[in-house]
This record gives sequence, C-alpha cells and structure tokens, in this order.
Amino acid sequence: MASKHGWKIELIPFDHSSPEHVQRLYDQRVACGWRADEVPSWVDAAKKGGRMFYWALFSDTLPDREKLIKQHTEAYPKESSPLRDTAAEIRLVPRQPTMIEFLPIGHVSVDVHTPEEDMRLGLPPTGTVWIHALYISRALHGGGFGAGTMSKIEALVAQSPMNAKIVALDTISKDLQTEPEKRDLLYGDGRIPAPVVTNEDWYTSLGYDLFRREENVFVTVAKGGVSMPISLVYMKKSVA
Repeated sequence: MASKHGWKIELIPFDHSSPEHVQRLYDQRVACGWRADEVPSWVDAAKKGGRMFYWALFSDTLPDREKLIKQHTEAYPKESSPLRDTAAEIRLVPRQPTMIEFLPIGHVSVDVHTPEEDMRLGLPPTGTVWIHALYISRALHGGGFGAGTMSKIEALVAQSPMNAKIVALDTISKDLQTEPEKRDLLYGDGRIPAPVVTNEDWYTSLGYDLFRREENVFVTVAKGGVSMPISLVYMKKSVA
C-alpha cells in the first residue's frame, strides 16, 4: 500500500560530478551523524554505475512549503543555498537534466548487490533493490517526510530499468536504541538526538518485515571514544 505521505516529496538525482552536490551530501551526512567519511567512496561508486543517491525535496503542492524550508535552513545554515538539477546520467544511463533549482531536505540511495551477496542473506539472486542511507533533516521530523521519501523511492525502483520485485534495507538493531546503556553510548553527551521511535519499528510501520539479524557487523566510536560494535537487522518488502 502506498504511503499517504508520498505526495509531499519529490526526488531529484544526485550529480556525482557536481562539487556542490557532493559538498551538500557531506554536510547532510554530518548532520545525520553517520558515515560522512564514506561520501568519497559513494561518489566513486556512482561514477561506476553503482550506488545512486536521490535528493528529497518538498512537493510544490505542500502547504507551508516555504515556512518548512525556512525551518530547515535556520537549523542548518550551510544548506541555505539551492542546488541545480544537473545530473546527466543515472547509473550510467543518460538523462536530460532539467537545470531547475531546488533545496533538498534530505536524501536516500539505492543499489543492486551481487547475486552472491543477496543469496547469502537468503534473498533471490535477482529482483532485489537495496535502499540505503535515508536521511531527512532533523528539523523536520514528524511531518511524514521520511515516509514520503520511502514511498517515492520504492515506486521509482519498481519501474524500469531497475524493475525491483523486493526492496531490502539494513538498519541498526532495536536493542541499540532501547537498552539504556547502549542507547547512552550511542546518543549520550549530545552526540546526535536519540530517536523517538526505533529504526526497526519505524520501518515495520512502513510494511517492512525483518528477515535476518547479524551481530557486530562494524564498529563505531561512541561516547567517550569507546569502540562500540554495531549489530544490524535486515528488512524487506515486496513491491512487485
């Protein structure tokens, strides 16, 4: 079932060749608090036709659109200047950029993993598109814009040329956001705001089913410089 929030958001492709696009992606990952250091590798992947980012922006029909943009830019002054739609390709497929100006309030990425990677996780060897790195401005949480972005990207990947039958994602396990000691290590000392709803529960509310857990997938530096192992859950949803 399509999200009731999908109409609030439009998507515009990220331009990996644009210094302004790359800088904005980095700034938003810093604001997100996760994986800003991986932006150069994501840009390299996009150049090779791999992981592709899309900017999330408000639909022109959204009431109070300008007020909400101001709310975002006051919280993140570095993001006050608009970008321009200049992406000349999507996953090496040529497109005609519109050159319109827009102000992104977040982003999301899509990728296709190898058949071996998908089968290792118990997924079919073909037909799965992965959604990664969803971010919506923290100044705008609670407005349905994350759900709207997910609805739009799910609809996009279900169409040609990706033709997804399943969309999958990974996110941190619920215990990291609910158990007090772990939650304090991740979010204490004002590192980044703790979520009101766990990632796992939020994606469940969007129709995703958990199908696998993996412990200690990577290590992050938490409160006080502590090295904290991060466990992931894998979730999927049919879009066929």
